[in-house]
Parts: sequence; structure tokens; C-alpha cells
Amino acid sequence: MGVAVSREEFEQIVERAIAGIPARFRARMENLSVSVEGWGPGRDLLGLYEGRPLTERSVSDGFAPPDRIRIFQKAHEEMARSRSELEQTVADTVWHEVGHYFGLNEFEIARVEARRGRLRALRGRAKTYNTRR
Repeated sequence: MGVAVSREEFEQIVERAIAGIPARFRARMENLSVSVEGWGPGRDLLGLYEGRPLTERSVSDGFAPPDRIRIFQKAHEEMARSRSELEQTVADTVWHEVGHYFGLNEFEIARVEARRGRLRALRGRAKTYNTRR
């Protein structure tokens, strides 16, 4: 199965995912490049953070090239069963890689993702409840 979109559409999905990151975090995202590529090094890899996390930086650090987040379009398309699932998976991937930028390890990200999932479920119920009025 899968959902195919143009590169331009996929880049717009990634841009919306970045815009969905809370402003207090986006304001601290400096010297960071986010790019879209076809496939990653492995067919099941959705995204990749490359750089030095903020928690490992110092004011005495010299100039450094931008950190990079690579989002792999083809893996997302292959995994998704619908357009909305594609958009949610991209948003989750972007959030995950931004977590690495801020210095979170896989265990810490998994904890926060579980909390985000619970909050998403609550918001979903709230929307359902509100539409029944």
C-alpha cells in the first residue's frame, strides 16, 4: 500500500510539521537545516538528525556548520495508509528528530512520545465530544 505525493506537497507537509512545534522550542532552533530526501540509508528509516545536540554545546564553541535533519519521503509514503496518516507520521518524525537536536536520547524521546500520544488521544476525544453538541 502507500500514499504518494509530489516532492512539493511533501515539503509542505514537513513545513506544517515544523510549524506545529511549540513556539518556545522553534525560537531556539538555530543553525539547523531540515531537508527532504527520497530514501534514507535504510528503507525503514524515516528521519535522521546529524549534528551536535544543544546540550553538548558551549558558548566557547567556534563557528560550526548547520546541524541537519533529513526527512525521507519514500519511507513515509510506503508506510502510510492515508493522507492523514502520512501527515501525522511526518509530524511525529519531525518532532522526534527535533528532540535529538535538543539533546534527548531515544529513551527520553519515547517517554515524551508516549505522553504526546496520550494527549493526542484526549484531544481527539474532545473534538468528538464537541462535534456532538
